[in-house]
Amino acid sequence: MMTATLITRMEVRDLFGLYDYVLPQEEDLNNAAILYGDNGAGKSTVLRLAFHLLSAANNRGHRTALYAADFSCLRVDLANGSALIAERLTKRGVTYLRLAIQTNGSDTAVWEYAPDNERLFDDEYREVYVYQDANGTTRRRLRASRRPDGVAHGQQHYMEALGAIVPTVFILSADRRLDSDAVSDPSDEMDVRRTLSYGEPKKLNQLVARAREIALAQAMNKASQWVSRTAVSGTNRGSTNVHSVYADVLHKIAPPRGRTSESNEQPDLAQLVRKLRDIDERSAALARYEFTTHLPTGDFQKALSTRSAKKAELAANLLKPYVKSVESKLSALEPLFRLIDRFVVMVNEMLSDKIISYKLSQGFSIVNRLGKPLRAEHLSSGEQQLLLLLCYVLTARDAPTVFMIDEPELSLNVKWQRQLVQSLLQMTDGASVQFLFASHSMELLAQHRHRVVRLDRRP
Repeated sequence: MMTATLITRMEVRDLFGLYDYVLPQEEDLNNAAILYGDNGAGKSTVLRLAFHLLSAANNRGHRTALYAADFSCLRVDLANGSALIAERLTKRGVTYLRLAIQTNGSDTAVWEYAPDNERLFDDEYREVYVYQDANGTTRRRLRASRRPDGVAHGQQHYMEALGAIVPTVFILSADRRLDSDAVSDPSDEMDVRRTLSYGEPKKLNQLVARAREIALAQAMNKASQWVSRTAVSGTNRGSTNVHSVYADVLHKIAPPRGRTSESNEQPDLAQLVRKLRDIDERSAALARYEFTTHLPTGDFQKALSTRSAKKAELAANLLKPYVKSVESKLSALEPLFRLIDRFVVMVNEMLSDKIISYKLSQGFSIVNRLGKPLRAEHLSSGEQQLLLLLCYVLTARDAPTVFMIDEPELSLNVKWQRQLVQSLLQMTDGASVQFLFASHSMELLAQHRHRVVRLDRRP
C-alpha cells in the first residue's frame, strides 16, 4: 500500500507581484513531490504559504504571516474534495484576506481577516438584542445574524471548519527549524526563556543551537512515548486473543451438551514443530527491543520428538493452546517491530561512528562507536535535523500528515540526499502521509524525475 496523497494541487497568483503558478499543471501532486525552480522563483515561499494556510492553530501567527506575504491569491486543493483559498481584497479602505473553505466549488466557511482592524467585523454574531427580563431588568445579548447566502462567516466558524478537514502539517525549513501546530516551541524551555528574560549572556547562535537541541530531545522523547503506547496497545490486542484461545480450549475439554470433544483429532506434529521454531525466532527478534521476552522452544520440540506416540500426542494437545496464544501476541506486536527495526536500521545507515538503539524500558539512545552515550548536542547540525525529521515521521502514522521539507541539500550530505526520499517512503508505507520538497539538489532530481514539479510561470 502506497503512502497517501493529501494535497493534490497548489496555486498562487502574483507571487512577489511577478509569478503565477499552478503546481502541478497536469494531474495531481503525488505522495512525494519535489518543487524545482531557479533561485528566487519562490519554491520555498510556496511551501511556507501552503503551510500557513493549512495550519489550524489560532495562536501561532499563521494568518499574520499570510497577510504579510506578497501574493494576490493562494489556493490549496485537498484530496478530500475541499479547497482552501486566501484572496487579498479591499473593503472600506481596508486591505484584508478573504479566507474561504470550499467544497465542490461552493463556499462553506468564510473569514474576512485583517489584523487588529475593527473596521471589519465579519461574524455571525453581530446583532445586539435588547430586552427586559421578568424582573424588568434591561439586558443585552448577541444573537445570530446569518448571511443571506447561508455561508458560515467569521473567525470561529472558519477555524472550526478548517480544523475539521486539514491534515497535520510539518515544515522543516532551510535553517533546520521544524514548525508545526503539533510541536511545542523549544523556546518555551526553561533555559532558553531564562536567557531571554533575564539577559544571561549568550550569543544568538548559541540560543539557536540550544533550541535545536531541545527540539531534538523533545522529538526523541515523543517518539519513545509513542512506541511505548503502541506496544502496550499491541500487547492488549494479543492478550484479548489469548483469552479467546483459552475459551476455545475449555470448550474442547468440556464441550457443551450435544457436542463431542475434538481431543480425538490427531495433531500434526510436524506442523507444530515448525510453529515452535517460528515462535523461537520471532520472539528472539522482538526481544531485541524488549517488546517481549525470548521464548526458547527447544524443550518443547524435544517433547514432540519422543518415540512414544501417546506421549507425543499428549504433548501436542497441551502445546496447541500455548502455541496459538503466543502466536496471537507476536502477531499483534510484529507491525510495530518491523517499523522500529526499519527506523533503527535506516538511521544507523546514515550516521557515522554513532549508533542509535531502542529499548522499551529506556526509549531511544545514541552512543558512539566506543559505546559512550551521546546527547543531542553531541550530534552535528545535519544529524540533528535528520533525526528530528525521522522521529516525527515515525509518529505520524496515527493521523493524515503532510511533511514539507525546504532545501534538504543545505544540511544533508550527498549520501543522505540519495537515500532521503526512498527512506521516508519506506518509513510511511501504508500510512496517510505525504512529502513535499523544495529543492534544486541534482541528487534528488536525477533519482526522482517523475516526482519533480517545475515552477514554470502559468501561460
